[in-house]
Amino acid sequence: MLPVSAGRPVLVAVGLLTHGRDDRGEPRYVVTRRHEAAAHLPGCWELPGGKVGPEETPAAALVRELREELGVEVSPPEPLTFSWHAYAERTVLLLFFAAQTRPDSPAPRPLASAELRLVSRDELLELPLPPANAPLLDRLRS
Repeated sequence: MLPVSAGRPVLVAVGLLTHGRDDRGEPRYVVTRRHEAAAHLPGCWELPGGKVGPEETPAAALVRELREELGVEVSPPEPLTFSWHAYAERTVLLLFFAAQTRPDSPAPRPLASAELRLVSRDELLELPLPPANAPLLDRLRS
């Protein structure tokens, strides 16, 4: 059984964001690394996204977050899976979406993170991502 942390769960929209393809035609995924001074999971690699506001749908929140965090415009996000995870300091409900940068979008930039990488599926599966990402990673492995 997972530990129960205090307070209401934080609703977060997360993007498995594709930007371009490699030499074999395989998609490249955007990952970012949190700043070392971040309050939650400092220095951790993560998929982009953020909290869903009270008047937003999760898909709209993701589009907004990707614009704010990466400076990109994306295709309409498509739901993939979800994760409910209790960290010691908070509980999160992550809603994962697939999206891709639009052809007219600028390249992603790390506007709100320490670093940005474009990685293959295999590279993504090797990164030390937060535990709450396990359901998405399991889906990518299968």
